[in-house]
Formats: sequence, C-alpha cells, structure tokens
Amino acid sequence: MPIEAAKLNQTNTASADNKINVQPKTNPYPNDSVELSEKKDKVLDKTIKNSLISCGGCLAALTAMGVFFIKHQGNRIKKLYDEKLVIRNLKEKIDFTEAKTVEDGIKFAKEVLGIKEIDTDITLDAINYANKGLVDVSNANKGKVFMPYALRFKAPDKKNEYLAAVEIDINSSEFGNMYINKHFFDINYLDERLEKQLFADKKALFSFSEDLKTINHVPVWDKFIYAIPGKDLIKLIDKYYKDAASLSVEEKRNLFYSLSYGKDNARRLFRNPIDTLKAIEKSEKEYLEKEKVKFDFDDLEKKDYKKQKEFLISILEKLKKQDVYLESKVDLFNPLKTIYHEMGHLQDAAKNLKELDLKQWKFDWKAEWNSIKNKNKNKENTSRIGVKEVDNRWGTIAKNHFEELLNNNPDKFKKYYPDFYDFVNDKVIQQTVGKVSSYAQTGIGEFIADTYAKMIGKQTIPDDVMQLYRKYKGPELP
Repeated sequence: MPIEAAKLNQTNTASADNKINVQPKTNPYPNDSVELSEKKDKVLDKTIKNSLISCGGCLAALTAMGVFFIKHQGNRIKKLYDEKLVIRNLKEKIDFTEAKTVEDGIKFAKEVLGIKEIDTDITLDAINYANKGLVDVSNANKGKVFMPYALRFKAPDKKNEYLAAVEIDINSSEFGNMYINKHFFDINYLDERLEKQLFADKKALFSFSEDLKTINHVPVWDKFIYAIPGKDLIKLIDKYYKDAASLSVEEKRNLFYSLSYGKDNARRLFRNPIDTLKAIEKSEKEYLEKEKVKFDFDDLEKKDYKKQKEFLISILEKLKKQDVYLESKVDLFNPLKTIYHEMGHLQDAAKNLKELDLKQWKFDWKAEWNSIKNKNKNKENTSRIGVKEVDNRWGTIAKNHFEELLNNNPDKFKKYYPDFYDFVNDKVIQQTVGKVSSYAQTGIGEFIADTYAKMIGKQTIPDDVMQLYRKYKGPELP
C-alpha cells in the first residue's frame, strides 16, 4: 500500500508542475490540482483503512483458526494418551526361566508379559535377553508397569550402536514399542566389529601380562584419551586375544558393547571443560609450572561453552606432544541394564510425557507476538513456537543438533530449553548426576533412565542423586 501512495503523489505533483492551463468552462474548480490531490488522498485513506480492516479480519480469522487448531491438537494428543498409555497389572512376582525355543520365548512374552506383537525372526538369545530384563522391571514394580506393546528385532544403521531402544512419540504408530538391535545377536557382525575395535593393522590395541596386572598398550580415543579397562573387562579382553572362538555370543556382545559404551563415556571429559582443566591442573602440576601455563578459571567461567572447549583442546594438544593423555576407565557393561534403562524411559513417559506434550499447545500468544516483533540484535526470531517441550526433558546433548545448538548459540539453547540448559551447565547438578554415569550427564531423560536402571538393579544410590531424581519427577518403585 505505501508503494501505491507514492505513485499517486508523484502523479499529482507532475500535474501541478506542468501547469496545464484549463479553461474555466471545462474546469469548474480553479485549483484543480489541489482538489484532485485532496480527493485522491481521501480515496487513499479509505483504501488503506479498508485494507487494514481486511488485514485485521484476516488476523482475527487466522487467530481464531490458530486457537481452534491448538485446541484440536491438544484434544487429539490427550485422546492418544488415554488410548495408548495403559499401565498393565501383571503378577506381582513373575518367575523367569530361559526358554528352550524361540516359540516358547514368544509365548512367554505374549501370555505372561502381555506384549501383543513380537517379530517372528527374533532369535532365542534375543527373546530370552528381552524377557529376562522385562521380568526384572515388572517384579520391581510389583506388576504395575507400562510394558512395551511390541518387541521389534531390527538392524539399524551400523553407526547406531544401541542395544535396545523405545519409541515415546505419541504421534507414532510405533509408540510404546521396544527395539532389540539384531546386530548384537549376530556372531559374524560381532566378530567383524571386535576385529576393528581391538586390532589395528593386525596389532593388538590391548595386551596384558600373564597376571593381568600390566597394561602394555592402551588405545587412544578421540586423540587425547586413554581408555583404561577395569579388571573384569581386562579378563574378557585377554580371553578374546588368546582364543576369540572360545567366547560365546553373549561374551562377545558384552565385550563389544562395553567398548562402544566406554568410548561414549570418555567424551564426557569434553562436556565440562572447566572440571577437566581442574583435573589437569592437579595431575600435571609439574609440567604446567615448567611450561609456565596457568589457568585463569575466573576468566574461563565468563566464557561460553565453545570457548571453554577450544581452550581445553589447546591444552590437550600441548600435553599430547609430551605423550600425556587424559584417562577414562571402561568397565564391563551388563547388557540387561539397557533393558532397565529403556524401560525407565517408558515409565518416565507414562508418568510425565502427557503433561509435557500438552504444554506445547498452551502458548502465551502475547509473549510470542512480542518476541516476533522484537527481534534480537542478530535479527533472529527468538519465539518458542514450534519448540517441543518434550525435548526440554528427553533431549540429549549426545545428539549432534542439540550439541551444535549449545556450542554455537547457547543463548538460544537457554531460551528454547531452559531446564535442559541448566541441567548440562549447572556444576552441582552435573557433579551429582556424574555419580550415576557419564551418559546420565547428557540430559534429564537419560539421567532419569540411568538412575531407574540402578534402582531396578538394586544398586545403592546416593541421597543427593535421589533428591535430584525426585525433583525431576522420576518414576518411583513401590
């Protein structure tokens, strides 16, 4: 509309400047150019007014549609939860015995655990593994549990090394399903991956003395990290080197998953650069004094995560030249903990997901509109429309898009996911969560699931961990 106004004014001005002579008989208005300009301005004002009324009508209509859509979505989501999220009442105490055949294992899962669908190509090893883990969780809950709807035996991308996973998106037709990674039950796959994990150019990455006390060589992970295997893992690695064929599928699965899980854990050293630098200052004091390297922690505290990490890497590069590396202990991993962990996600979802999912359909429209109008200095819209509330709880910094957002735009991360941001940046929270596991430090949902797994495994949990667990409304055992 402003463009049209400019065109009209230019036309009027041209008529006056050209001083076109008009005879009185044909022109009843001596000041024709002025009168025409005023009339055109009045027409213009009316047009603008009508347009604004029209836009206002559109805005009102769009707002009404938006309100209707949000209400509809909220009702739809609520209905989905009411239909799909069902807590089962199984026997308080279920006795588990390993099945002798796949058919018996599937029958047990369906008739005793109430799982409706099980992929028929699942192996005996896999169905016994799943059933044992699910029985443990059910018994810990005295039979009142959100049990998976289906057990899927799936081969994901080789880069995805999960042993088991669950679907908690209520909109998905797969909601409530548990996936068992068939790669971990395939001896050929395990042999191939172990070969790459434990050998490099036909040379052993790990080798030990006969008494298993001396580690002759330890692999470097992520350039700066030595993996230090625990005693039980050392025994299994040593057995593998002596005669790989003597290991059962279960032993190979345990070995491979322990190494894969340990590598992810090692990366925790980069998630809290300040704490890692403090550990370096303590352990490498002599070297740092010799090289006159000092850490100004007050200044580092003021910097964002990206700058802190860059500084840490610069120090690690210097240490690497001196053949000094960070150390990360790797223990033998119990695969049943994965079932406990994933069931922790399902029980957490059963307790909290509905409320969080519905929350995203209750926007403060005034705040959103102000956010859209008042863009920040980078001209970036900081509106939270479209942000999933569930990601604030179930997001994990181990996923690239969250880590990139935190590294590249921490203010935006904090705006979108305030609870998630505080969780991964608060030192006290991270230290408390670190008592559970390094993976628990990657997100609220992972902390809940890992703590739940420890509860199912009847492990001792520190009081401060349980206080934080309850703060986040983690699922309790009866």
